[in-house]
Amino acid sequence: MTNFTQAPWQVQDELIEQPSWGGRYIIDLKGLSDDPLWAGKKVGQSYELAKASKLVEPESGAVLPLSDLIQADPVGFLGQKVLDKFGPDLSLLIKLTQAKGNSFQVHLPEGKALGQWVPKPEAWFYLAPGLFTFGLKAGTSFDAYSRVLHTIDDEMGRLSREVQSGRFTVEDARAQAQQRIQSLDPYAYVNLVEAHTDDVIDLTAGGIHHSWEEDAVRFPDGNLVYEVQVDVPDERCSMRGFDKGKFLEGGGLRSTHVADYLATIEPDPAHNELSRHIRKPLVVSDNANGKVESLFRTAHFATDRLIVPRGAALPMSLAGGFHHLFVHAGEATIAGEKLTQGRSYILPAALGEYALEAGDKDAVLLKTYLPIG
Repeated sequence: MTNFTQAPWQVQDELIEQPSWGGRYIIDLKGLSDDPLWAGKKVGQSYELAKASKLVEPESGAVLPLSDLIQADPVGFLGQKVLDKFGPDLSLLIKLTQAKGNSFQVHLPEGKALGQWVPKPEAWFYLAPGLFTFGLKAGTSFDAYSRVLHTIDDEMGRLSREVQSGRFTVEDARAQAQQRIQSLDPYAYVNLVEAHTDDVIDLTAGGIHHSWEEDAVRFPDGNLVYEVQVDVPDERCSMRGFDKGKFLEGGGLRSTHVADYLATIEPDPAHNELSRHIRKPLVVSDNANGKVESLFRTAHFATDRLIVPRGAALPMSLAGGFHHLFVHAGEATIAGEKLTQGRSYILPAALGEYALEAGDKDAVLLKTYLPIG
């Protein structure tokens, strides 16, 4: 017998303020537009699930650490099949992101060893049009690209030292950096991709260059992305090859890892073929109860989009383990508990079976779970 409530547990909101590259999308989606706490602020990410997440008890409203709930009853919470395959350490990270202008990055492929780095299987689902770079451009000279990144890195180091010595202002250094970057043009070597709503980008294999870009005219909201990934700290998994000429306050720089970035990228054309990594949702089932579409099917996690017509009820089974539900649009009810737009919930495995009941308009949810097959 489980010793916790067998009902949807809401994941406590954890919004990350980002004055430089965030926005209001996440605040508005979660219904916090009029909350004085977020007045005039911008948010770049919200953690919809992480190792350190806290959950809200459905009946009392008490807030409990996810890790404590798992430890108290791992089988009841995660499910026996999940426990057998993945163990009790739930290394699943789900983020809602509004971002632009991040660094050129790469993640280590599984099975490859390189210094401190470990793989971080990751996938994106675009909630609106956006702009990103992905993979090396066909016909790119890897040696030329390598020289460009090393040259930029050396120049950034020199300019940083000049600022810190008092010879240049940060503004002077930033202007010189942008002029040099424009002349060297690192974008000439990578694919610049316009994302469409519902694009699915699979980065789980690793070894593929990627970055989020910005275009204030065409994409004023930046990139609105639902990210699912293995929970690995950035300092152990994200290798920066180019930080776009950014300086910290006082002229310092974020760490870059040009040599490791270049040693990790898969340079062959097959690995960099966009159609291999970018696709649309795949319909799994579609009937009067609702539509189920597969977004991600990986060895590490799986995510479906569930579209439940107003007034309908879509049955679900937890025989394979717990579910994480994010309500993207509308509202739904499970066993009398209301799930509201912009919020995430955990359905413990002990709940067994449930039905997603839509209200007076269609409900759209993203369901993530661990693959036990």
